Amino acid sequence: MMKNMYRMIVVMLPVFALMPLYLEAQEPADSVVVYQPNMFLYLQTSAEDGSRITIKQSTAIKEQFNRYVLKNESRYKKLRGFRVRIFFDNSQNARQRSMSVKSNFQELYPDVPAYLVYENLYFKVTVGDFRTKSDALRFLQAIQQNYSGAFIIKETINYPAL
Repeated sequence: MMKNMYRMIVVMLPVFALMPLYLEAQEPADSVVVYQPNMFLYLQTSAEDGSRITIKQSTAIKEQFNRYVLKNESRYKKLRGFRVRIFFDNSQNARQRSMSVKSNFQELYPDVPAYLVYENLYFKVTVGDFRTKSDALRFLQAIQQNYSGAFIIKETINYPAL
């Protein structure tokens, strides 16, 4: 009897050990991945069918989690990507010219973000937040008529709107 029980444990142990991996690999067809900075608030919102999750926790846990989210929030808002530089200059009137270029660009392309920075004695105006170089190249070709000296640069970008 003890021998049979030992055999059953030896046979079932790998099954139970691998079960979490199998279950983790299974993803329901209707699953949705949602990025929420505060998962507790997301879980407590009502679903379409009216169901709701109530989380009871100490306020210390909630405060610690919120501090963690605030501390790491900026880390997840940036990624490496591409922008198009439409202006750079270090002459005496470079500041005024860069502000003028930026405002003119924003009038022509109000949906594209524009950034003005002063770095290494140069005023620079870069535009767009592109994840891929091909997206940046397409945009560069679209603005080439108005900004003939524009070129693509690799930079840390904000997450573009999807």
